[in-house]
Amino acid sequence: MDIAEHDLDRLLVDAFRRRSWRVHRQRPGEALRPDLIVDGGGRQYVVAMKRSSEGRRDRLIPLLSQAILEAQAYARQFSEAAVPVAVVGAERVPPSVVDSIKAFAGRLAPSAAVGVIDAQGMRAFSGHGLEVLNAAPSRAGHGRTQIAYQRLPSLFSDLNQWMLKVLLAQWIPDDLLSAPRVHFRNAPELARAANVSVMSAFRFVHQLANGGFLEQSEGRLELVRIPELLSRWAVARQPAREFPVRWMIKRDRDAVPALLKSYTDNNAPIAGLAVERRRPSRVCLGLFAAADALGFGFVHGVPPYICMERYDLEALHLLGLSAEATEHNPDAYIRIPASVESVFRAAVMRDGVPVADILQVWLDVSAHPSRGRAQADEIARRVLGALQGKK
Repeated sequence: MDIAEHDLDRLLVDAFRRRSWRVHRQRPGEALRPDLIVDGGGRQYVVAMKRSSEGRRDRLIPLLSQAILEAQAYARQFSEAAVPVAVVGAERVPPSVVDSIKAFAGRLAPSAAVGVIDAQGMRAFSGHGLEVLNAAPSRAGHGRTQIAYQRLPSLFSDLNQWMLKVLLAQWIPDDLLSAPRVHFRNAPELARAANVSVMSAFRFVHQLANGGFLEQSEGRLELVRIPELLSRWAVARQPAREFPVRWMIKRDRDAVPALLKSYTDNNAPIAGLAVERRRPSRVCLGLFAAADALGFGFVHGVPPYICMERYDLEALHLLGLSAEATEHNPDAYIRIPASVESVFRAAVMRDGVPVADILQVWLDVSAHPSRGRAQADEIARRVLGALQGKK
């Protein structure tokens, strides 16, 4: 997915979430998988989205036709009440094209819910209560500026998430989050502890302060409004890449931790040894398997997730896994996170097995369709409650 497509996806997801509707993606590996599943307004919406590099009528109407057919096919996998939604988008869609799309959908698919979005902030939906999402485009040029702003380093960039874990670590047990636990007087001290550049720490501290989440108290940096900060973090989480895998030699799911331990032991760096080949990918247990390993398991029956630094065929082979012929009943999922440093720097070791930290597990399971919200709520109740009473 290129940057423009990613921006349109974010704008669509943000539109739903501003209504406090729940947005999640179906687990990979299904033969028919919608782009989004949305619960809100007393309905469940199954969304198929198509994007065009140009907002022309002859480009968008054929894409809308395809999206309608796909959305209807997706919806048939769910309950009879599921509403198929077809959405098309481009960087800019003129009003005349929006009118043509609506007229086309009204003539040929009157029962379908359709939507048109663009990077200027325009949203035009019709059918099944989605009109509440409609919005006029921003003033001329503002939409492009807004998208450009989104591409700038954000409060929740990869290293910023890692530094946020460092600041939050004082309230989280060290066996649940690997990070230094000290108080910081300024950005240079945070940079040294987090092993990042001083400039990165300065920018992060400045962003936190500008957002009203950081104060200078008794000569040290003090996080404030932590519940709101956590909520924004969860919303800003970037989607990870996931793909199903299967065992090359059939094993039980319980074998995954032992294999990760063996992989980690055999690929640990040796001091003084020159590196002659590319460093093996870092790996750790993720999502529900990580919750189990940390003692907070709440959801069972989900295939284990293995977080991997990058798509690495050698690492897959060493773990005894293959990405071939995985269309049905995968044995596990490989997850390549968008925030690699935040995930692997904060990972903890449990009996020699690398495991994603509890904050990362909370972030990652929250949008998972297999009772992810219930698992996230369990972690919030038992671990993050210590943060809720902070200023």
